[in-house]
Amino acid sequence: MQGLEIALARLAGTVLGAVARSALAPRKGAGLVPSPVRPLPRPAGPDRLVKVLGGRLAERYGTLPEHERLAAVDGVRNAFAGAGAVDADRLFAVDLDPLRLARALRSPDAGLSGRTLDLYDELLGLCCAHLVEQLTAEASFPARAAVEQTRTAGRVRDAVEALAADRARPEAAALAFEERYARYVAATHGRLELFGLTLGRSAREWPLDTAYLTLAVSGGHEDGAVHGLARPGPAAVSTDAALAAADRLLLRGPAGSGKSTLVQWLALNAARRSFEGDLADLNRCVPFVLRLRAFTSADALPVPEDFLRAAGVPLSAPAGWTEGLLAGGRALVLVDGVDEVPVRLRRRTETWLKDLVTAFPEARYVVTTRPSAVPEEWLSRQGFVPHTLLPLDRSGIRAFLAHWHDAARLEDPEDEALDAYEASLRQAVGTRRDLGKLATNPLMCALLCALNRDRRMQLPRARKELYDAALDMLLVRRDTEREICGVEGVDLTREEQTALLQRLAYWLIRNGQVEADHAEAAEMVAEWLAAMPQVRGTPEQVFAHLMIRSGLLREPAPGSVGFVHRTFQDYLGAKAAVEARDFGVLVKNAHDDTWDDVVQMAVGHARVEERARLLKQLLRRADRAPRLRHRLILLAAACLEHAPELDPAVRAEVEESAQDLVPPRSVAQMESLAQVGELVLSLLPGPHELTTRETELVVRMCARIGGDPALHVLSRFRANTDHLVRNALGSAWSAFDAEEYADTVLTNPAAATWIVPVLTRSQLRQLPRLPHLSEISLQGDFGLPEEILCQSALTYLALTDNNGVNDLSPLRALSRLTTLTLQRCLALDKLDSLAGLPVRNVHLYGFPGKTVLAPLGLLPDLRHLTLDCMPLETSAGEWGFGADLEGIGFFGHAGGVCLAGIEDWLRLTWLSVNGSAQWRQLTGLRFRSPLQTLQILNVESLDLAEVLTHQKLTSILIGSCTDVRGLGALAELPGLTRIRFNRCGPVDTTPLDGLNHLTVEFAEWD
Repeated sequence: MQGLEIALARLAGTVLGAVARSALAPRKGAGLVPSPVRPLPRPAGPDRLVKVLGGRLAERYGTLPEHERLAAVDGVRNAFAGAGAVDADRLFAVDLDPLRLARALRSPDAGLSGRTLDLYDELLGLCCAHLVEQLTAEASFPARAAVEQTRTAGRVRDAVEALAADRARPEAAALAFEERYARYVAATHGRLELFGLTLGRSAREWPLDTAYLTLAVSGGHEDGAVHGLARPGPAAVSTDAALAAADRLLLRGPAGSGKSTLVQWLALNAARRSFEGDLADLNRCVPFVLRLRAFTSADALPVPEDFLRAAGVPLSAPAGWTEGLLAGGRALVLVDGVDEVPVRLRRRTETWLKDLVTAFPEARYVVTTRPSAVPEEWLSRQGFVPHTLLPLDRSGIRAFLAHWHDAARLEDPEDEALDAYEASLRQAVGTRRDLGKLATNPLMCALLCALNRDRRMQLPRARKELYDAALDMLLVRRDTEREICGVEGVDLTREEQTALLQRLAYWLIRNGQVEADHAEAAEMVAEWLAAMPQVRGTPEQVFAHLMIRSGLLREPAPGSVGFVHRTFQDYLGAKAAVEARDFGVLVKNAHDDTWDDVVQMAVGHARVEERARLLKQLLRRADRAPRLRHRLILLAAACLEHAPELDPAVRAEVEESAQDLVPPRSVAQMESLAQVGELVLSLLPGPHELTTRETELVVRMCARIGGDPALHVLSRFRANTDHLVRNALGSAWSAFDAEEYADTVLTNPAAATWIVPVLTRSQLRQLPRLPHLSEISLQGDFGLPEEILCQSALTYLALTDNNGVNDLSPLRALSRLTTLTLQRCLALDKLDSLAGLPVRNVHLYGFPGKTVLAPLGLLPDLRHLTLDCMPLETSAGEWGFGADLEGIGFFGHAGGVCLAGIEDWLRLTWLSVNGSAQWRQLTGLRFRSPLQTLQILNVESLDLAEVLTHQKLTSILIGSCTDVRGLGALAELPGLTRIRFNRCGPVDTTPLDGLNHLTVEFAEWD
């Protein structure tokens, strides 16, 4: 230790030498003059610093070889020696912060790495802390600090005055306007209007912070295939996680599912800069809310400089302000309601969005739509990631009920009955299937909450009755109970209001609009009043009454009129169509997805013989229009839910036609059938009559439908052994009550082989009752909870979006763990804590920056590695552990890794390359390992004749390759039994026709 003690003494002397050379060497006063009146005592000696540094070496780095410790000590000494004098200006420049000073001085030798580099950084930090402490303890420091503080205050004052004097500069004007606009957005989006469903004892609008509920959306890779591996992504993620993971999001959801509320919440938090966690980056964004229904009658969609005007914002932005935010990546563009654009104008909307993204690729985009309006892959080439808002599960419904009643308590703290209302409604929704069926989205839940409170816990049973009750409350009872009448100079009965609103709704539907010009709507009301002589009041008064008192109309922008929600428009318009006997009009437009709810509700409004006629006409048109047959039959089947009384022969004919469409055979069919609801479940064949793909889709469909009947169907497939079905069953957990699903499905011993996503605390709490689960995908900031660490049977663990993990060493408790997946665990910046784990397979995805892979050499059993990140060691030949690998996969960002050197990995049997560059590298290497499986991704031009050097190949997987040639050469691979094409261009497989031993597959992974 003598050499190390000498080195430490030299280091301490160098550090204190920096003090001695500084302008704060012992002097009286502020150090502003060269000759102080009286010198101060000498500075402290180095002994104390030597003791501190030596103690740290012994405490934490005693096992580090002495030559490495000496290298770290000498490195710190060299940093201080080369730094020169640490004078007052230098210290005040770093705000007397030792960490900032250490960063400024840091210059480690290139040879330092690992623990030696950690020791270097720690010694440097201690020395900087000691230096700052020594200098600030000098008697001259307070005076010098006072001078510096005074000077800084003067500079700040000058800057403020200069800013105030130069306010007219474009930058200052833009900043001032941004703050003004943010206040406007926060004020206009800060409260949530529940469509007039509140009563006299409650406010019309409630705080969005209290009423907002984070919803779940479908996640990516639902079929379990990620990068060609049998490993699922999550079946459901929170909206927060979806937003954090994508700069461009296509959010799909049915009417009332919360799309517009989410847009409002995003605008509010962006304006207030109040995002937290993964969404904190959005705090730098300025929101622009563009509701597409406002532009259906316009000649063109708005350009950036017209965003504010088009959104009805009464503020004038500085020239170029909006375009500057878009170009600089600080704009959050919220485009709401693609489904509210008429079909004839959707191509125009698509082109507008594409042009906007092309012109401003750095901006953030969220686009909302109903699922049936556009396909899931809509705008996928522009980088939009599709997510579908999932129906509320039981926990989501309970959460919404709690939020609703919490908001009511804030507005009316004296209403002591709210606790009873909440408990009663929670019980009713949980036990009554009809209410559970209604409460599938926030809109319907809000209706139930309001009606339950208004009717003192006496709820209607059917959807039509629910809307009838809501209209009764909105149009009559609300004002009557509050003793409000004649405010607009006219009194209208419910029937009179309904008649006028029905005509307006039907006019909007027939014309493919969701909003009308204010003057045009008023003119139409005046015309309709000619047939209602009993109404006293001018047309202007009547129209004002409908706008202000009905609770169903609103003015989304100056000069326009629309219904508060599309569902009310469809309900009232359907009633008008039935009363006008426009069944031919309904059938003629039934292929248009914007008419789906209109047709279904028309069946509910119609008389028995009328609904039978309407349904038979739908089936006849389905027979005459093969291209539309699928949609029309499914729509007829969906209508049965709204037909409490119907000719049995007609019902049987509809059900028989629908049976030809079930089970689902594609994702599109699955989504369409899920919209039909529980009716589909009764049409499904038995488990043994389904193919594997059909079974998987049925499981996913049941998860979309939800409810007890769907859970009962799922329980039939518990013993299925196919991995896609098993993974779909595991993913379906999030669609049902966590405890009930665990009891019904997951307690089955067969679940031991499923990959089960755990996304919520309630699911996590069920794990102790499921000790047989061996494969778990944990998503969210859970860290490494005890429930996971006690899962002794665990062999597979995936950690996704888990910023609570910064140390993996606790996983050593899982002695059977063989596969570990780490995806976007941003707090885990080093892999050192992997040391000692028994894992054989490691998958690393979404790591920030360049990841150091060297610690993987501390895994003695590592045999398979896949990457979707760029490692620091950019050439695979630099990996010291590569020779032991049996499989290596490069995906996404790892496509930039150089393959040179892997030809010497003699144990390699599985390889996946990504991109044309890696493919060219592979063809130029002379492999000595017996590759058996080769996956080739994202290669523009692929000649399969170049794989003939790998004579041991048994399987070839090709993905996203647009030009595939040379298939005939595969006959020269004697052991090849399988080739699979996924998302490739047209492939001519005729050269393979004579190879009877070869299976050729085509797939389109969802």
